[in-house]
Amino acid sequence: MYFPFVYGRQSEFLALRAMLKDHRSLDALVPVIEPVKRKSADLIRCIEAFGKADETLAVILTPDKHELKAKDAAKDWRKEVIKVVKEHSSILPTFRCVASTTLAQVTAFLNAFEGREVALAYSSPSLTDAELKTLAAHASIRFHIVLNEKMTAAEQKALPAAKRVDIRDYFNKLDRNSDYDGTELFTDRHKTFEPGWAGFGDYASIGSAFAPGGGKPAAVAAHAIYKHKSGNVWIEHFVSDDTDKDVGSTDEKFLQAARKLVKAAKARPNEFGTNFALDTYAKHVASKHYPGLGANKVLQLEHHICLMLDLLDGTI
Repeated sequence: MYFPFVYGRQSEFLALRAMLKDHRSLDALVPVIEPVKRKSADLIRCIEAFGKADETLAVILTPDKHELKAKDAAKDWRKEVIKVVKEHSSILPTFRCVASTTLAQVTAFLNAFEGREVALAYSSPSLTDAELKTLAAHASIRFHIVLNEKMTAAEQKALPAAKRVDIRDYFNKLDRNSDYDGTELFTDRHKTFEPGWAGFGDYASIGSAFAPGGGKPAAVAAHAIYKHKSGNVWIEHFVSDDTDKDVGSTDEKFLQAARKLVKAAKARPNEFGTNFALDTYAKHVASKHYPGLGANKVLQLEHHICLMLDLLDGTI
């Protein structure tokens, strides 16, 4: 199974909801969302869409980034979101275990969702071996998700293999879009993750370091993964020709990058595959339409998820 980890911004929600309309089976897909916005309308729409479609979506209910960093803000937000989560059985309430997490806190979370499946995500937990064994034996925990290897090998072995998920950041994030160039290895995890495990995941072309973004870009980039001749997943960076903030418009820069991506995808369909995200890029290029930088992020994530699913089911 494939577990893309995304932060709860509008572009991620739009991409995930779009996947529900695709022809692909989503049986192998479990997106993991860490919300970052105090306003919960977009998140709730996404939860409701996945819930009504009876598709699995893991939502971290212990967020601590950006607008939800303050405990008071997260507390008010949590009440509203939990109410909606409880209305849809396919939504996985997820608790992130960090250095300050206690077994009592995890137990309280499990009790709050008694009678339904949940997930735990681990990021440098300080739980003892005995406490991890207690959690490993808990039948209602569907997935034990290890984030960026922030767990020792011994700790991971304490978890049930069939419920273990390995999510890592494979994206080489650079300071400026103009710094990206050419192609590079993304991952071979679809071939090498432990066969007895529940699955693997990544942070797509977003990266695990959260950054709110904003401002006029000097360059526009489109990052697209593809199947390399080695069978591994590589990523190609398509960057606008204009890379100076004072040269050209953002509209022109988007189309410059999009044209390069569309040309490569058409020339190498056995590598990039075919999907609705690439089709939309092609439509924008043909009509010389600029959909906004947010739409560029949406399309990149849609393509990323589509290609990963195609790799898993052997379509590509």
